[in-house]
Order: sequence, then structure tokens, then C-alpha cells
Amino acid sequence: MTEARVENQLFRFTPASTLDPQKIVDEIGGKRSGRYVILSLVAPRATLLIDQDGKIIVHGCRKQDLAHLAAKEVLLRLGMDESGMNFEVGPVVASFDFESTVSLEGVPDLYPEATLDVELDCLRINDTQHEIKLLLFRNGRGIATESRHGKLVAMAARRWKQRLSDENLLG
Repeated sequence: MTEARVENQLFRFTPASTLDPQKIVDEIGGKRSGRYVILSLVAPRATLLIDQDGKIIVHGCRKQDLAHLAAKEVLLRLGMDESGMNFEVGPVVASFDFESTVSLEGVPDLYPEATLDVELDCLRINDTQHEIKLLLFRNGRGIATESRHGKLVAMAARRWKQRLSDENLLG
């Protein structure tokens, strides 16, 4: 059975009152990078991006409660109330392993949703059934992006493993 490991989950928090990104730079040590302010936290371990609209994007947390704590810490350090803060769940980045090698060259001929990426030496699969983008490497390891949930990644990985196995493309 192919399991997926969630590596990163994106969360976006919108405070009830407008958050000034410059205040994060001036008061709590954020670093400006283009249109965003970046702030790294140690506990919970997370990287936060604050956009020009004052929304907080949390990277590096796999669970919503930890991401919420990270966003809450920023607001509290600024002396703001966290009540009324809304959140959105963004895409998942997950990995999986087929535990066998994959013959990449034969796949695009059989499945038009798969293309060979010669630069990365992997397959790029646009899995429209699961609404996921997959990178599948020769060693059988894969990375899924733009997924809504880790379970969808596991389902897509199992499906692709079965399809490749049926065509004798797994080592």
C-alpha cells in the first residue's frame, strides 16, 4: 500500500483588523522581500509570509492548530487581538514511495497526462482525476503538489502505481 507523507500544508489567516506589514518589520524583526514580509518562528517552527493586504500565510506546519498558534503569536507580539481571525486551507505538498524503480520512457506513450521532464529526469503527471500534479522519479519516489489533502495524494499514488505495474513499467 502506498502511503503519502504530508511535507507541508499552506494556511492563510486573515486577521479581523488590518495588519500593517511594515509594523512587523519595525517591531518584531520581519524581513521585507518584495511584496511580502517574512518572519521565521522557532516555536512553533514555521515561516510566515505577510502580504501587502495583511494576510498571514503560514508555511512549515502540517496541522492547522500549529499554524494558528504561529499566526496568533504574531498578532499577540504586535499587541493585537486574534479573535475573529479567519483562515483558509491551501494546497498540500506530499511525498510517497513506490519502493520500486520506474521505467520513465514508456509512460508518456501510454498516458498522455504524463510528460518526461529531462531536466529533472522525472515524469510530470497532471492527474486530473485527483486534481494533483505529480513528479515521479526513476527511483520510485514521488512528490505531489497542488493537492487539497494528503489522502488524495495516497489515492493518486496507488492509482499510478497500479497503472504502471499493469504495463510492466515498475522494476
